[in-house]
Amino acid sequence: MGNLFISRWRVDPARREAFLAIFNELYEAAKPLLETQATAFHYGWGRDENEFVAIEAWKDEAVVASLRRSPQFNEVFTAMMDCSSAPMRMELVNDLANDRSIFSAHPPGKSTVHPDIGHGTVYL
Repeated sequence: MGNLFISRWRVDPARREAFLAIFNELYEAAKPLLETQATAFHYGWGRDENEFVAIEAWKDEAVVASLRRSPQFNEVFTAMMDCSSAPMRMELVNDLANDRSIFSAHPPGKSTVHPDIGHGTVYL
């Protein structure tokens, strides 16, 4: 399994349906990439009904980095952040077989690899 990303989106209740529509479109478009480049992925609501959780384990960090640089990702991410009421919080879990460079690449605090819009993204 690759490194695991756990993303927690605080969704504005008034924008929940818009958030889901944006996410579902993204998911359908990304499904072929997920099926070939991710070892696991799961999406759903947390205990708090306004917390959307995305869990993804990618085989190669370079694929994720390339995805984050794409105009399509930036457009969809911006739209999802417009539906959020707080920063997207991201936790990283290092695979036992990998080195710990993922933590150096994404130190705690404000993300430098996600679009700097809205409430932003924070690595825990």
